[in-house]
Amino acid sequence: MRSASLLGVLLLLIAGCTVPPVEVRPLPVPEPEQPAANLPTALHQRNWTGSLGQGSCVHASLVNHLRWLNQYELGERWRATYSNGEWDSRLRDRLDAADIDYSYTLKADPRFLDWASRTRRGAILWWKPAHCCTFVGWINRGGKQYAAILDNNYPGRFELTPREQFIRLWAGYGGFALAVLNDPSSSLPYRSYEVIQ
Repeated sequence: MRSASLLGVLLLLIAGCTVPPVEVRPLPVPEPEQPAANLPTALHQRNWTGSLGQGSCVHASLVNHLRWLNQYELGERWRATYSNGEWDSRLRDRLDAADIDYSYTLKADPRFLDWASRTRRGAILWWKPAHCCTFVGWINRGGKQYAAILDNNYPGRFELTPREQFIRLWAGYGGFALAVLNDPSSSLPYRSYEVIQ
């Protein structure tokens, strides 16, 4: 008896329910996020002094980069393991030993940074005398393109340098850049449609 009553209610619901069509219209896709590797401020790693009294800018930059690439735990292990000064070949040896895939340039090749920005990975690079920072992508402002840099000595903001000037100075600082080959964080979500009333 109970199942017959339930069946009757279901039949009434099905027979009496017509859902009017919902009309929607697409919304424009927003401009891409700038910078492309926009690590949240709360995750910016400050440079620290190692046991030898040296700054750890290469490792701090790599921690920022790893955090952006959803490798937060790896970044924390890296920070707990390494400090003090670093150079490109030893860094690559350490990344190889940790079985971390990466790509790099030693020649200040702007195509490398174009790729790092386009894929939203970012990179670490030699920037300023005896210093390493995190390249978080190219940004466009007022018809000009700028390199956006997260300097671990000044976390919480991005420094902007016009593209051609940046490439010239980067070459003068040695031209090294490195990007770990993990996938970056997701783009910011956005609403793609609205219901037409």
